[in-house]
Amino acid sequence: MDIETKMQIVKSEPVEEIITEEEMKNLLEINNKPIHYIGLELSGIPHIGHIFTAGKKINDFIKLGIKTNVLLADWHTMANNKLGGDWEKIKKLSKFYENLFKEFCPGVNVVLGSDLYHNNDEYWKLVLRISMRVTVARATRTLIIEGRNEKDNLHTSQYIYPIMQAADISALNVDIVHAGIDQRKVNVLAKEKFKEMNLKNIIPVHHHLIPSLLEPPKLDTDMEKEEIVAAMKMSKSKPGSAISILDTEEEIRKSLRNAWCPERKSDENPVLELVRYVIMPNLNTFHMERNIKYGGDKDYESYAQLKNDYDNGLVHPLDLKNASAEALIKIFSKIKNAVKDKERILDIISQK
Repeated sequence: MDIETKMQIVKSEPVEEIITEEEMKNLLEINNKPIHYIGLELSGIPHIGHIFTAGKKINDFIKLGIKTNVLLADWHTMANNKLGGDWEKIKKLSKFYENLFKEFCPGVNVVLGSDLYHNNDEYWKLVLRISMRVTVARATRTLIIEGRNEKDNLHTSQYIYPIMQAADISALNVDIVHAGIDQRKVNVLAKEKFKEMNLKNIIPVHHHLIPSLLEPPKLDTDMEKEEIVAAMKMSKSKPGSAISILDTEEEIRKSLRNAWCPERKSDENPVLELVRYVIMPNLNTFHMERNIKYGGDKDYESYAQLKNDYDNGLVHPLDLKNASAEALIKIFSKIKNAVKDKERILDIISQK
C-alpha cells in the first residue's frame, strides 16, 4: 500500500484533525509498526459514538498494520467520580468494554489502566515529572466543562486526570494518540510537554463526536470550541439524547423517530450526522427504502449526494429516520455476542 493510500485511510471520516499531517506521513513512511492508543473512561453503558465511531477508526489503523491499543481507564473513571467512584462497579464493567472492543475491532489490544500502573514506579515518577511542568491554570483548561463558572466545583482528583492521561501515552510508548475532538487540549498539552522533556513525539488524531439527538441548545458566543462540542455531544445523562449500545431494535427505531431532524436543513442535523459519521463509514453505502410514489428505494454512496438531496427536499425526514434506524440495527449485529448478557450488565450499573 502506497503512502498516499495510507494517508487517505488515516484522514477518512470520522477524523477531524491530525496534529500534524506531515508528521503522520513521515511516521508511516519510516515505521512499519507504529503504536496507537485511545483511552476510555468506564462511565456507564457506552453509546454508539463510543464504539462505532472510535471503533471504525481503530479498524482503519488495524488495516494499516498499526498496533492498536484501547486503554480502559479505570483509575481515571474513579478520579472523575464516574459510577459514583465505586471501584467494584468499575472493575466489573471493564470486562464488558473489553468484550465490546474485541468483537467490533478484531486484533485490538485492550489494556486495563490498573494493570499498567501496578508495581510501576516509573509511571508514577512520570506523573510527578509532568505535573511539575503544568500549572493549575493550564490543567484547568484541559478539563471539559460546560460553563466557566463550574471550575470551582472541580475536585483535586480531576486535576490529576489530565496528567495521568499524558503519562499513559508515554508509558505505552505511543506514536499515534487517538481521541475525540473534546480531548484536544490534553493531547496538545502532552505533545508540548513531551517535547520539553525530550520524550517521544506523539501525533494526535481527533475524531468527530456524535451530537445529541435533541435539538441543539442555544450556546454562549464566547464559548471555546471544545466547550461547544461538549455541550452538543450525545450524552447518556440526557434523556432522548443518545442511543445506547444495549438498546433493542425497537428502542433504536423509537430514538430515531423522536430525533430532531428539521426538513431541508442539513446543518446541525443529528440524524444526518449519524449517517455521515457512523453509518456510511461502517457500511460504505446508505440504503433507503421508500414508497415508489416518494421516489422509490435509493442507495447513496456519498454523503454529499444525500446532503444535497435532503437540502433540496428530495428526502423526507421520516424516510431518513427509518433508513438510519435500519442501518444502525445492521451495524449493531457486529457486537451481538458482547451484548447478549444485557441483564447482567444493567445489573452492574444499578447495584447500590
